[in-house]
Amino acid sequence: MREACTCMRLRRAGRRVTQLYDRHLASVGLTSGQHGLLARLQGASLQGKSALPIGTLAELHGMDPTTLTRNLKLLLDAKLVRNGRDDADRRVRTVALTEAGRKRLTEAAPEWRKAQREVESALGTEAMLALNGLLDLANAKLPA
Repeated sequence: MREACTCMRLRRAGRRVTQLYDRHLASVGLTSGQHGLLARLQGASLQGKSALPIGTLAELHGMDPTTLTRNLKLLLDAKLVRNGRDDADRRVRTVALTEAGRKRLTEAAPEWRKAQREVESALGTEAMLALNGLLDLANAKLPA
């Protein structure tokens, strides 16, 4: 029987994709969620932002700051990221990628690419591109 609930279908597919990426990234000691956070911080760094406010990073990942802080704890403990304060407003907590975090992302890149290829192989290139387009649309149109 086909499930009609979009939420459950997305959650089930999301779990499968997450498990696939987690299997690949486990060899470098990361989960897919941790990899995503590190990659987002690296992207900010490449755009000239040495650190991102916790609130901004949480918003970019579609999560609340408290959940993000919990998720960052292991990365902080592993010294892959560091906490700081915004120069303009010392009340604002920031997070930045460390050199160890950059190195871990470099180590993870081949495994991430293998996971990407596995998803593409399973779905087909056209379906994967269509899925990504639909996910982008959902993220843009649905309220948080």
